[in-house]
Amino acid sequence: MQEAIAILQGNQRGDYRDGVKVGRDLFASLPENNRLVKREKERWSWENQRDECFADMYVHPQEIDYNTKTLFELIDASGLEFVGFSNSRYWDIERLVGKNSELMERAKGLSQRRLYRLIEVLDPEITHYEFFLTRPPLAKVDWSDDNTLLAAIPELSPCMNGWPSKSIFDYDYQVVQLSEIEFAFLQACDGNETATIGEILQRVELGIEELRSLIKRQLILLTTG
Repeated sequence: MQEAIAILQGNQRGDYRDGVKVGRDLFASLPENNRLVKREKERWSWENQRDECFADMYVHPQEIDYNTKTLFELIDASGLEFVGFSNSRYWDIERLVGKNSELMERAKGLSQRRLYRLIEVLDPEITHYEFFLTRPPLAKVDWSDDNTLLAAIPELSPCMNGWPSKSIFDYDYQVVQLSEIEFAFLQACDGNETATIGEILQRVELGIEELRSLIKRQLILLTTG
């Protein structure tokens, strides 16, 4: 839509009032089943009632439609290191093709960036990117090693909502139902500063796979002991 507005504005490009008028006229004129119209109504119609918001999204001269390929080109040019997307559930290929083991196996052979691009083209509903960057080099810990994991110091994620309760919201505002043993382990992590996972597991009989599930769901954060 941004490009269509710019084309129709011609020499008036940069005139925000004119751009908003052209854009609104376009949305009003296009067929109801047009993909751009449906997307606007489903995702942005409430915010874009204000002309300022509409202009910021569709008329801004610096507005660029990125995909993961161009996003990583921008990140590489910055000299910073990509850490990860904040909405990790969206970037999980299993939610899209997890029912097909052959496709999942093929996906395992892809680089992380190619996998991101695959997810994006299979589910193009994403409207923006939220991610973390750091100055290199970033020290990374391999928590797949049990001994390293047991020596780590756990703490509760500050992104949980509703704690302390067995029914909480995670970092992505998804409801999480905790088992009795999971709740007990998280209680032991609440306010913890020195006890390692190994020491806590001596008091709370949580299995290693249940522990890894808490980590994967980002309910606890780990620091090397």
